Amino acid sequence: MILYKYWVIIITSKISETWIIKLIDGIIEFDQKLTSSLPTYFKVQKRKFSIYYWNKIFISTSLYYIALTFLYLYLWPVKIMDITTFVLYFIRVSFIIDFTLIVSSYFYLRNLENRFETLNDLWRCLPEGLLAVPDECSEYDIVIMVDNIRTLHAVLSDILRIFSRGYGQMLLAYFVLTYIDTLCNIFYIVCFKYSSEDHQTLKKVLKETVPFILSLKNIIFTMSIITAASRVNDKKRHIISYLRLTKISKLSVALKIQVKMFMNQISVFESDEMTAFGIFSINMNLVISIIILLISGISTMIQMKEHPMVLQTINTTRILYQKWNISV
Repeated sequence: MILYKYWVIIITSKISETWIIKLIDGIIEFDQKLTSSLPTYFKVQKRKFSIYYWNKIFISTSLYYIALTFLYLYLWPVKIMDITTFVLYFIRVSFIIDFTLIVSSYFYLRNLENRFETLNDLWRCLPEGLLAVPDECSEYDIVIMVDNIRTLHAVLSDILRIFSRGYGQMLLAYFVLTYIDTLCNIFYIVCFKYSSEDHQTLKKVLKETVPFILSLKNIIFTMSIITAASRVNDKKRHIISYLRLTKISKLSVALKIQVKMFMNQISVFESDEMTAFGIFSINMNLVISIIILLISGISTMIQMKEHPMVLQTINTTRILYQKWNISV
């Protein structure tokens, strides 16, 4: 499974290379338009998240990686140090790939979220009811501002679509393979004891805890992406509440046209949510779907735990561990 995940994600990342470049270019162009297209007195400070925030993610992940390495060394001491053992214990490629994919995806999603929120801040800077304020903001300025916000909102929605095309393939592979991995871990927790022949109570308990730790890592990584994608979609749709609260009957013809065009544009871009390459949408509803699939899969595997194919898989795992000089 580790090798499958490694090669599938590597291949999909190579295929998505062009779209990722378009994503980066799109964000840069958006920032340039945001800086140049709006009147000076309407500018708001761009929302950013500090380096301290990313340092916390890196440090916590590093501590988890180191702690899990020492746990492996304690539970399954190395008998012969060779290249296979070194890679298995100290360079866990699957974890590195998962971490790189999740952090890079989370980084771009947070950037998109902040930029959608910046547009919401710009709209809140407009006069109440989009009515002109003498000596401060003319009707012409408001029309230009609304048109610019509408254009920038369309650009960001298009960037979100590019993100789905670029990272969607990799996230689709990650979700599918992580689901299978989590399903196997839960199955081993329920039906298969790693340490049935271990007479040391502490080691026995810890060995049975390892699948929980691995499943928890998968859950945290998956939920971070789902939560980030849901926040982007919420910020993207938040502008609708401002548009609906606007009483267009009191507006001039030019502003009425802009508001109606904005509403029509949002309805067109409504389908451009974060998706896994168009297969399914990545939002909080996906959590329920995953839970239902896990329950169905676990029930099926428990019923088939005495099936020759399942028993052969367990025996193959034991032989593989013995080949790597790991006792289970």
